[in-house]
Amino acid sequence: MVSPSTTYRSEACAAVIAGLEAVGVEFVIHIPDSFGAPVVAHFEAAAGVRCFPVAREEEGVGILSGLAMSGRRGVMFIQDVGLGNSMVALTTFAMAYHMPMLILAIRRGGFGEFNAAVHNYSESAIEMVESMKVKASALDYRVPMEQWPGVIASAYDYAQMTRRPIVVFLNLKD
Repeated sequence: MVSPSTTYRSEACAAVIAGLEAVGVEFVIHIPDSFGAPVVAHFEAAAGVRCFPVAREEEGVGILSGLAMSGRRGVMFIQDVGLGNSMVALTTFAMAYHMPMLILAIRRGGFGEFNAAVHNYSESAIEMVESMKVKASALDYRVPMEQWPGVIASAYDYAQMTRRPIVVFLNLKD
């Protein structure tokens, strides 16, 4: 029998994939993560999409900026606990120089979290991002999963229109 958690994760990852396919993503930059692995694996197998890991989130911001300047469609896929690493790059470069980018941040913490070290940070990650004037949105139990692909595509379009980064927080684990 498949556990409800596994079913939820599979459906959530499928919704994220559908949203990124709607965008026509060409590059998936990621920090390796077990919760997001099905999404990355899907795009690693997809024709016309290049996936590659980065060592740190701010490195991904630099690469996404280069992709934006060259008119390519990229996304960064990370954990929310890594956003602190990217804040200087996001605020002093991406925001200042009008770099449109979509960052998908997998939520950590909360019920079922096995790593006690991430709770405090993760619980305030959305507020931290918004305090830096970076637009944020969240996809979790409050948003019907059938709406997730449209929200992801709209977030990408919003970043392009405003020429600013946007972070969409994803609950892939409950």
